[in-house]
Amino acid sequence: MACQGKQVDNAPAFAMIGQSRKHLAAGDYEAARNAILEMRKQYPAAIQARAAGLLLLDSIELTAARDSLGVAPQSDAERLSLKCRFFERKLQEDLKKEILRQ
Repeated sequence: MACQGKQVDNAPAFAMIGQSRKHLAAGDYEAARNAILEMRKQYPAAIQARAAGLLLLDSIELTAARDSLGVAPQSDAERLSLKCRFFERKLQEDLKKEILRQ
């Protein structure tokens, strides 16, 4: 007997992603991160929303690193610059994977 897939409602999970985007726009990176992590915990079967959440999480990390780089002391500049480059590459790779999945 074949497994029958259960239809998952991604809407509540996407609503949490919307909240995360609002926090990101307001510069509240911790709240933005927490909204995504909570969404992943509450809706483990919402695959579409979780994939979108990963992309948003990369964007949150990249934006936070860029903001920190602008105000960081010189001693932290190299570390933050590396972090920015890491998340830029990660976001590009995740976007490629997302495009290939569609």
